[in-house]
Amino acid sequence: MFYLICFVILFMLAVLNVQMHDKLSRQILSGLAALMLIGIAGLRYETGGDWDAYTDIFAALPSFSRLIGHPTELVHMGIEEGFVLLCAFVKSLGGTIQHLFFIVTFINITLITSALNKYTKYPVVALLCYYGILYFNLEMIYIRQATAVALCFFALQYLRSHEIWKYMLIIVLACTFHRVAALMIPLYFFLDRQLPEWIYLTVIGLGAVLMLAGIPWIQTIFLTVAGWLGESYADKAEMYTENAMFAVNRGLSIGFILNLAMIIVVMFFKKKLDAMPYGTIMLNMFALSLVLYYYCFELVEVSNRVRLFFYIGIIALLPMVLEVLPLFLERLAGLIVVTLYCFSFSRGIFLEAPQAAAYNPYQNYIEYKINPRPSTGKQRLDQSKKAFQKERKQ
Repeated sequence: MFYLICFVILFMLAVLNVQMHDKLSRQILSGLAALMLIGIAGLRYETGGDWDAYTDIFAALPSFSRLIGHPTELVHMGIEEGFVLLCAFVKSLGGTIQHLFFIVTFINITLITSALNKYTKYPVVALLCYYGILYFNLEMIYIRQATAVALCFFALQYLRSHEIWKYMLIIVLACTFHRVAALMIPLYFFLDRQLPEWIYLTVIGLGAVLMLAGIPWIQTIFLTVAGWLGESYADKAEMYTENAMFAVNRGLSIGFILNLAMIIVVMFFKKKLDAMPYGTIMLNMFALSLVLYYYCFELVEVSNRVRLFFYIGIIALLPMVLEVLPLFLERLAGLIVVTLYCFSFSRGIFLEAPQAAAYNPYQNYIEYKINPRPSTGKQRLDQSKKAFQKERKQ
């Protein structure tokens, strides 16, 4: 119930944001929402996914002084340099994995909130969307990628202002946390370009047909390119295409229908969205995420992770749709629809489904420091993984 209560609180703050959207009000409300999001993931204790893997990585990394004295070690570690340096710096200050989780979450949510206050009048609505759609994957599992995604999202403001050197500098920094961020470099020249509605609907519609027909085409290309990039990439590609947990084709689901419905709805507001400073950019980000969703149906795990860099556009796009509605009651009704849409993504966690055992019950680090007791984190993580594998096999 903990996460659901937080979701309801965010919804109430979002209602206030829709009603009071002057600069001071939205800064205060978005600040409160951001503090909540920082606290949940930043202070979690053996809760969520991949915390055990990151704990082992953190323990194995050398100190900051060691890396400075032996810079070649940094290149040959196989983990992105920015993340390694951040971990080493935290260790050099006597920090633990818990301090790393807090620092990473603080950086990510601060970057996203700061950007949202520029992108939309309703940043709290956007944070509600982030919490429901992306938060539990990024901030509580893929924390390294989460920082790269947050940096890329923050960089979009410089695309609009045509400050290419700032945009490229931030994207390069993002690449030191996750190499896939490099995809954002060429997109500088395309993301702010307006396209007619029929192009979006045709390209995405054809992808949906391709997926339903189950016509294979991308897996061979993926394995070939990964082989060109080197042994480490080839090994990962093999894991994602042969491991039983990952090598599953995407099929017809609620997500398939919701994504199609969402792009059709957004097209009704396209002209007004294009008139907004960041409307076209966020629309194109969302469209790219759908291209990956439908066309890369053979590589579910790969496409899911790559599309996170683009799917984050939806958290600004949905509040923008509310902005074009003229009456408060219309915006409120729209907010309720958006809230239900976001709820559907994390309903398993909110309703404590077996696959979400790693998240429930929520364990807080401060509480465990004050009242030490055995943690159930490892058992719940294993239970969650088994439930996930069982679901994938079905």
